[in-house]
Amino acid sequence: MIAITIFEDTTQIVATKKKKDKLEVKSLISFRSMYEAYTSKNVDALTSCFMEIAALIKDKEAYIVLPDDKFRLDYYYYPTNSEKEADIDKFLKANAVDTEKYYYSLPFSLKSNTFSFKTVYSIEKEYIDAVLQAAKAADFLVKSAEPMSFCAVRYKNTPKNEAYIFELYKNSASVIMYSPLGGLFKMNLSKEYALNNLSGNDLSDLLLLVNTVAKNKFKNITGSADIYVIGAKSSVSKITFAHESSRVYKLRPNGSLIFKKYTQTEIDEYYIGLGTLLQEFEVTPVKFIKFTVANVLPNAVKETTKLIQIEQDVKKITRVLILFFTFVITVQAVFVYYLSGIEVPDKLQNDFDYANRQITILKKEDGIIQNVKKSQEPVGPIISEILANKPNNNELGFTKLSIDNTVTAKNSSDWIKMSLVSTEPVKIQEFVSNLSNDRFKSITLTKMDNAASAGINSADISIAKDIKETKKNTDKKKE
Repeated sequence: MIAITIFEDTTQIVATKKKKDKLEVKSLISFRSMYEAYTSKNVDALTSCFMEIAALIKDKEAYIVLPDDKFRLDYYYYPTNSEKEADIDKFLKANAVDTEKYYYSLPFSLKSNTFSFKTVYSIEKEYIDAVLQAAKAADFLVKSAEPMSFCAVRYKNTPKNEAYIFELYKNSASVIMYSPLGGLFKMNLSKEYALNNLSGNDLSDLLLLVNTVAKNKFKNITGSADIYVIGAKSSVSKITFAHESSRVYKLRPNGSLIFKKYTQTEIDEYYIGLGTLLQEFEVTPVKFIKFTVANVLPNAVKETTKLIQIEQDVKKITRVLILFFTFVITVQAVFVYYLSGIEVPDKLQNDFDYANRQITILKKEDGIIQNVKKSQEPVGPIISEILANKPNNNELGFTKLSIDNTVTAKNSSDWIKMSLVSTEPVKIQEFVSNLSNDRFKSITLTKMDNAASAGINSADISIAKDIKETKKNTDKKKE
């Protein structure tokens, strides 16, 4: 985000970036004055200036700072603490603030339990409209338009301390007084204090005059305030307050700033612009005052700006996501392309296919075993003996195993049935031979197939049970 501060003799541009809870200063630029174009409401001249600024810096999120000479500034008694729009409108009308003709802001309120004093900044709409029209033509997103005096008070960040802000121009002069007990009040000075008419550099007599007037016009200020002087740099640097030099405000590092690239002297030259950018951060709180923002942009512009900002943020996030997924897809495509160029040796491919077939067989075999184990019959010893005689798993496997303890003498051959597969027929024969013993006396090889193309042999085996006629087994079949 950038601040564009319009002085009478120059335009200052401050480019910054939010970094957590601080403002990092990125660039400080001095540009030709826009003051004449601004005061004459010359949209074409203002547009030309904004176009040139746009060419200097990429950031288009702009905070405009305007001289106080075109602002009306006063503080008024507010008989309530209501923040309702109807009550605010009534308050403004009672104090001759024509909202049809002026844009306004209420940046300062001194609160009590039942009433408050409110500071009112107001400016003719034509000045702001001209700036907005020119900024829009240069594609700037204007988020704020504040007067210099309020930016100075904010940068100081000591709202409990009083301040005199002298603004001296070639043909006019004014002083803005700030008090935490009243707010802000503007007093126009006689033309003898305008820079073109100023005869001496010592303004001690002016300070005495201001104190005298303040006793009648702005009684809340004590007269011992810090002193700021704003105006043409070449002239302001020569002005002194001989008898009150200790009160002339010496700028110091603001804790909300990061400025690694610049010295304190360089920062001091641009403190007004930095003051408006600090509106993005909370000001030091004081319980009895409300210190907010002096942004005089119309509400419609503020709302539109918020919507545009949200849209831009969404687009920015979308662009980041698109870039991320594009990167991921590119990496995947390169990876797939790389893999597609790798040739797998025939032997390795055959071993892989054979391993997959064996895994399938083992899974089936394991499923059979697990089902048989769940049987209510004491079949554990039978299974253990069958497996003890089985060759290596890579040479022979089961596709089916059933044990039926309900068999009778008529169908005793259905006691145990097995289906086997093997890469070598001899392994099936070896298994049958090994299995023959007192428990498994009658073993029959009921089927033998050879699938030459697949290199797999299959066989079905049936084992009959030795049934004693004096005892019937009524157990359930387990398979």
